[in-house]
Amino acid sequence: MGSSGLILQALAAEAAAFAGLFYLDDGLAQLVTYMTLHALACGLLTPVLLRLLPARYRGSPRRAAAFLFTIQFAIPFIGSLGVALGVLLALYLPRSTRELPWQEIDIPELPYRPIDTELQMFYSEGGLQQVLRDAADPEKRLKALIATRQMDSREAIVILRQALRDKTDDVRLLAYSMLEQKEKTLSHQIIRLQDALRTASDEQGLILQRRLAQLWWEMAYLGLAQGGLQRHYLENARATLLRLVDRRPRHGDYHLLGRVHLQLGQLDDARAAFEQAQALNAPPAKIQPYLAEVAFLQRDFANVRHHLSACPSTVRDAGIESLKQAWL
Repeated sequence: MGSSGLILQALAAEAAAFAGLFYLDDGLAQLVTYMTLHALACGLLTPVLLRLLPARYRGSPRRAAAFLFTIQFAIPFIGSLGVALGVLLALYLPRSTRELPWQEIDIPELPYRPIDTELQMFYSEGGLQQVLRDAADPEKRLKALIATRQMDSREAIVILRQALRDKTDDVRLLAYSMLEQKEKTLSHQIIRLQDALRTASDEQGLILQRRLAQLWWEMAYLGLAQGGLQRHYLENARATLLRLVDRRPRHGDYHLLGRVHLQLGQLDDARAAFEQAQALNAPPAKIQPYLAEVAFLQRDFANVRHHLSACPSTVRDAGIESLKQAWL
C-alpha cells in the first residue's frame, strides 16, 4: 500500500478515536477505544515517517520505527503531526548558518630575511654561557646576566662567576653586584640567627641552629664562598649538625650532615651519616644516590650498582635515571 493510502487510513483511525470520546458513555470503553484506535493510527503512519527519514538515520529500521511510534503514541491528538513537523523538518532543514569552531586567516607571507637566532634568549645554563662567551654585543651579555634571576641559584652563580672575566666593565660590574647581593642576603640572615640564638629558649635554639646550619651549607654549596672561607662555612655547618643529631636525631639533619662530609671529602663520615638517615626512615630516593656517590669515590663499583638499583623506580629524576641506565 502506498503512503497516501496509509495516511488516509491513519486519519480515519484517529478520527474514529476522537468520535469514541464523545459518543461512548462508559469511561473505560472510551479509554480503551481511543488507545486502540490511536495506536493503530500511529502504527499506520510509522512506515510513512520512516521512509521520510534521511538515509543516515535508517541504518537500524526497527529502532527508528520504535522511536517514531513511541513519540506519536506518547503525544495524544497531535503526536503524528508533531513528529512530522518537529522532527522531520528539523532534519531536512538544518540551520542555514553554523558557528565555525575555527577562524580562517590568510596564509602569511614568508619573512624577507632569516630570523636572527641571537635575538632569542636561551634560559638555560648552557645557552646563557654561550651568549656570554660568543655574543659580540655587550647588551646581549647584560641581558643574559639578568636572565639568571629566573634560574636555579647554583646554576646562576656559575654563570655570574664566568661573567666576572668579561672584557666589558658593565658586564663585570653587574655580575659582581648580583653575586654580592646574593651573598649579603645570606650573610644578613646568618647574623640575625646568631643574634636570636643568644636569647632563644632551648626548643627555639634547636630550630634556629638547624636553620643556621642550612644557611652555612648554602653559602658553601652555591659557591658564594671560595677556598678557606668555603671550608670555614662547611666546618661551622658540620659542628652545628653534630650538636643537633646528638640532642635529637632526625633523618633530615643526618642527610645534610652527610652532604657536608661529602663536600669536605670525609667519605667514611659521609657514608655513616647517610646510613643513619636511612635507619631513621629517610626516603630511599633521597639517600641512595648519595650512598652511590660515596661508593664511586671510594672506587667500590659493586656498591654503586647496589645503591642505584635500590633507588625507587617511581621517582622520576632525569639525572638518576641516566645514571641507572649507564650502570645497571
